[in-house]
Amino acid sequence: MLPIAAAVSAKRPLQGAEVDAALSNSRLVSVCETTNPDEAQAILCGVYGPHALRVGHEGSLALKLRGAEFARLHLGEVRYGTPTRMAMPRAHGHWVFSYLRQGEVWRSADQARYGAGDAGVMAPDEVQGLEMSGDMELLNLRVADADMAGACRALLGSDLAHPLRFADRCGAGGAPVAALLRVLGHLAATPAYPHVAAQRLEASLRDAALFELLLAWPNSYTRGFDSPAALPPSTKRARDYIHAHAADVPSVADIAAAAGVGVRALARGFERHFGVSPQRYLQQYRLDRVREELRAAVGSGTTVTAIAAQWGFWQLGSFAARYRERFGESPSQTLNRRGSSESAQRAADTP
Repeated sequence: MLPIAAAVSAKRPLQGAEVDAALSNSRLVSVCETTNPDEAQAILCGVYGPHALRVGHEGSLALKLRGAEFARLHLGEVRYGTPTRMAMPRAHGHWVFSYLRQGEVWRSADQARYGAGDAGVMAPDEVQGLEMSGDMELLNLRVADADMAGACRALLGSDLAHPLRFADRCGAGGAPVAALLRVLGHLAATPAYPHVAAQRLEASLRDAALFELLLAWPNSYTRGFDSPAALPPSTKRARDYIHAHAADVPSVADIAAAAGVGVRALARGFERHFGVSPQRYLQQYRLDRVREELRAAVGSGTTVTAIAAQWGFWQLGSFAARYRERFGESPSQTLNRRGSSESAQRAADTP
């Protein structure tokens, strides 16, 4: 039997402008309303990764899920309408920041309790179970692991020397919770502009949102942000040249010439500040751009081969191996997941 929410739980605690914006703004649309546990589990798997659901009382489920995609982020509101147990049985490749708007949640492993107004985060490799009261309402922000790691590298000015980890819980009223609510409210309130250039706007807002979470939410790099490693001018020139010419796959000699240094000095600068060689940095940057395009692909005519070729990957076998090594899935899985998400969204939007 799942725990029942305490009678003292407020109906609408901590109602603020950020919460209201995140919930009421039209950018959030209905994704699913169902009383079928199997359908609920399938939808949640598509949005958040591997899910196992168990409801407290047979026939009592009343899942309501609203959400919006925003530059690979997902903003979501979840209500189950009944005491529910949720488990993430496998790694899922993204961070999930959650604000508990109402009700109570318990971690199955240690029965740590989250009350209304508290917030928590689930790591990409975390296998976790949660028990939730029937009146629970969650606001979630899903962030791809690669995007969060990229934002952390950008703030540090160097590659990550150890795994990124966030404090798994932050109490009501604290600065981390306020930051999460600001991020949710601002992203939800940003109109979905019809212009192609809006992708750049959303990407910049995504990066700003991740920077704020990294600075506000205690994590394993918090101290490092006080004294980020400044890039020497030559290393910065080399990095900027790589970003501008990555699709042309410049040689190390080309990069060194653009930076105004020798090849050995170039290698020392990249090893010191990025933790990888210039060649490795270039390869990772190209793979990241391929992944972005695969995840943003529109229409059935898009192919992995075409996008890979745009970024200079001509040997598809070695490209696929490097892609899997970096992201834990094949390029076709990334592309197909995008197609599956669009199909699920279209089905949800169909009257």
